[in-house]
Amino acid sequence: MSFRPLKWLRWLTPGLKIKRWIFLGSFSLLLIVTSLILSLESIPITRTFVKSLSYFIHDISSKIPIQIIALLLFLIGFIALMYSIRGLVKQIVKPMQIGARRDVVDLLWLERQVKKRPHVVVVGGGTGQSTVLRGLKYYPINLTAIVTPFDDGGSSGFIRRELGFLPPGDIRNCLAALSLQEDLLGAVLQYRFKGIPGLEGHPVGNILLAAATEITGDFLKAINMVEKIISARGHVIPSTFFNTKLCARLKNGSVVEGESNISKSIYPIENVFLDPEPPSAYPEAIKKINEADAIVIGPGSLFTSILPNLLMKDLLDAIKNSKAIKIYVCNIMTQPGETGAFKASDHIKAFINNLGFLPFDIILLNNKKPERLVEYYEQKGSEIVINDTVELEKFKIKAVYEDLLYEENHIRHDHKKLAKILFDNIFKNTRGN
Repeated sequence: MSFRPLKWLRWLTPGLKIKRWIFLGSFSLLLIVTSLILSLESIPITRTFVKSLSYFIHDISSKIPIQIIALLLFLIGFIALMYSIRGLVKQIVKPMQIGARRDVVDLLWLERQVKKRPHVVVVGGGTGQSTVLRGLKYYPINLTAIVTPFDDGGSSGFIRRELGFLPPGDIRNCLAALSLQEDLLGAVLQYRFKGIPGLEGHPVGNILLAAATEITGDFLKAINMVEKIISARGHVIPSTFFNTKLCARLKNGSVVEGESNISKSIYPIENVFLDPEPPSAYPEAIKKINEADAIVIGPGSLFTSILPNLLMKDLLDAIKNSKAIKIYVCNIMTQPGETGAFKASDHIKAFINNLGFLPFDIILLNNKKPERLVEYYEQKGSEIVINDTVELEKFKIKAVYEDLLYEENHIRHDHKKLAKILFDNIFKNTRGN
């Protein structure tokens, strides 16, 4: 590994809060060395050193033995050294505690550049929201996920019906994505029991959230408990605590009830609504929106994960009135039963048809075409979302085109690419304030 003097000098850059601990450590070492010299009276150099200090310590040494002075200097120096080491380690380790995989000095510089950490709120649900959180948790931001709580299928639906709790599935996905030990604790949360009567198909995270709710008597406290257990790099809150049902009105005039049934429809969706309509969103969700420097909406199932969060009038008003930068991450592939044959502009039209306006300033679009799995997806009724630029320009919002593609076992957003593009836009916006 080559030694680069200029890079090492960056450790002395103003604002990193490193120099103070280096100087304190140096001074404490000087005190310790001085105490050791004073304690070794038999060595000639010690006597010479003591004589040179006699002018300064004469009054004290005449009353206090030189050995006591040496001991006091040693104790003061040792305590100061431990304190400086603690402060230095704390400043260096802090960025690494958020999962950083870059040079520590670069992360320290970035940490100090953002004088006020941006408050970023990610609105959505499902695997799309988890992808955003998985990437953004590595950046110096205050991160909150507002999650749709209307799932009524599978394990979440069972817990909702039998225990009366809000469905934990999407919340579990977000918690797993925010864990600083996602490979370990996140994997445990996502593990589904197999071959065990009564537990078959239930993820560990759902059971854990249900148990924590029983223990604390409060679903939000249960989420906070799990956040601490898994060292989550952010907070997860539901958009509402009211137990309501998601419904969709189809273009043939019929109505479908229940999130799990909506995406199975063979007719296009006209709009979605809640029955009964919640009287209000969760107050903490409103508070986070009001504090936000940036609001990220999507990606995810448009009609069953994203729009449902925006159906509460007070939450939608908070987003509408927010001065934060607002970014919509458009899906890469269409979703059968929800957005079949949708182009990018059709996603925008869906927001206008359901909400009456666009709750974002920027639409982020993938411009890298998948290659290997396209035929596989087409067999399942899913195709690439076309970026119809001419139509998009009619809505007078900023369109950002970037390579966001991840194509291994699935076609989806790459969480690292996505997080970098999002943070670059967020950082530029907040730095200008």
